Amino acid sequence: MNIKKWWIISNTVSAFFLIVIGGIWLNTTRNYRSSPDRFLTQEATDEYLAREFPNISQEILPTGIFIQSLKFNNSSEVNFTGYLWQEYDVETYAGYDNDDIPVGFVFPEAVESGSNFPPYIAYREIKDNKEVIGWYFETTLKQSFDYSKYPFDNKVAWIRIWSSDIALGTRLVPDFSSYDVEKTAFGHDQNIVLGHWILEETFFNYQKHTYNSNFGLAQIDMERHYPELYFNVVLRRKFLNSFVVNILPLVIIACLIFATLLMITGNPEKQSKLGMNTSGVIGVCSGLFFVVLLSQVQIREEFAGSSIVYVEYFYPLMYVALLGVSVNSYLFSSPNDGNNPILNWINQDDNIHPKLLFWPLLLGSVALITALVLLPESNGRLLAEQEQAFEALGQEIIEGQYWRSRNIS
Repeated sequence: MNIKKWWIISNTVSAFFLIVIGGIWLNTTRNYRSSPDRFLTQEATDEYLAREFPNISQEILPTGIFIQSLKFNNSSEVNFTGYLWQEYDVETYAGYDNDDIPVGFVFPEAVESGSNFPPYIAYREIKDNKEVIGWYFETTLKQSFDYSKYPFDNKVAWIRIWSSDIALGTRLVPDFSSYDVEKTAFGHDQNIVLGHWILEETFFNYQKHTYNSNFGLAQIDMERHYPELYFNVVLRRKFLNSFVVNILPLVIIACLIFATLLMITGNPEKQSKLGMNTSGVIGVCSGLFFVVLLSQVQIREEFAGSSIVYVEYFYPLMYVALLGVSVNSYLFSSPNDGNNPILNWINQDDNIHPKLLFWPLLLGSVALITALVLLPESNGRLLAEQEQAFEALGQEIIEGQYWRSRNIS
């Protein structure tokens, strides 16, 4: 057996799988496509509403939002701070003090975080025959995200906005006149700190919702679709941070497993120099097993409640590799009378076959998992995530937090 030739073949196949994995990773980080349902102009918004909701006659209430900070508290909660403003007829609140004006909006997905404070009026300004009232807010929103491609995932964090008029007498529309929509991302602080994320774009859109309650109001039709305004922030995860934290340790562990495999030898002189025997190999594999296990537990805690994420599929591979090296060491040291084909195959050329197959099998499995998990497109992901969150919250939406200072007497 030409061992040198087979090592060249093994290394070539392993390099090919590495290139495939790297290519899929690169493609995944660049495959975000803007949602076709986004609105960037008043004309597009009016056309959509006229086409999809021709029979809804409501007072138009221009609404804008400006995000100053965004933070993921955990895998399903996002904290936002910023300003939200609405444009009213000038006589609506003429003569009212700030304390007497009710908050004109609702975040139905808001949850109590222990540190949030109610919105308060930050400014009021008369513009022509309109009055612009702006609130400063902090809110923590419960949302459902797809982490299946972590750490190569994009996230769409949204703010779902209701009018405080629960009787649906008003309809919120984006106040595009207050933005520079020529830019890909608008409505956020240019110096916003996002940690492990990169802001790709922002946009408004509507989602259709029906309710299984009329909230005690006869004018709300439970069979009818109603448009709800969303402000969406598209985020791309910084791959390097996640690679160093989650993938690089697994790469090092795989290298240690392979180094342990290389130490399995029947040469007494090499055994003496390496100081490695069957019990030593099993001891090393046991120690690495607990390292891998703790790392997986940490990942699972980070994404508690979500489905298996991409990087989690690597952990079973590590377990199989550790078990395989341990079994190989035991079989290699077992007595062989020459009649057992498995032991003959393992013992040939000082355990050369398992050593040649280690990286091609491991990297081939990683390439297959990577293709199956990362290559499928996520078309419609925005709509799916928003609808999933709506269904998951269920009754929580009905019991959403309605922020008001005081009712107008």
